[in-house]
Amino acid sequence: MINIKLNLDIDIRNLEFIGKGTQGKVYKIDAKKCIKVFKNKKECKNELETLLMAQTNIHFPKLYESGVNYIIREYINGIELNQYLSKQKLTPQISRKLIELYESMVKVGYLRQDAAIFHIFVTPSNELKLIDTAKAMKKKSTIPHLLISGLENLGYKEDFFNFLKSNRPDLYIQWINYSKKKYKKL
Repeated sequence: MINIKLNLDIDIRNLEFIGKGTQGKVYKIDAKKCIKVFKNKKECKNELETLLMAQTNIHFPKLYESGVNYIIREYINGIELNQYLSKQKLTPQISRKLIELYESMVKVGYLRQDAAIFHIFVTPSNELKLIDTAKAMKKKSTIPHLLISGLENLGYKEDFFNFLKSNRPDLYIQWINYSKKKYKKL
């Protein structure tokens, strides 16, 4: 079972800052854990709920502790997918793993089955992990518009759709008429 605590005895001023987003800032505690400190309690509660939904799935970070405005979760050692794909080609293996990640979002019950590619990390063992689940229950989306738009921005949309057409024609038919989404990384 997951240990949820309401008290925190960590001074974030002594931790390594690793990133920030619209909901808050993330600090590395050690090689296995990081803490996300939220700007508001509602966003923290939303992300906590979505992480709890996904605790049995390998594509999402393990949850260790939480409080009113923070979550301590698994630190994912890896590189953002957009950075990875700026140096490496989109391979059939990564395309397959993107489909597995999408199917994991469906399996855990997320309404929004989509993610920006900078929220997907490629680990040293080439596994994919979704590090931000805050908006997974905010709106329903069964087509991964942000994911496809991110691949398109990097020049990989056609390669990805060719993979889908050959390997997952069911998804190819569903996703071929996606609408491009614009997003910016903070």
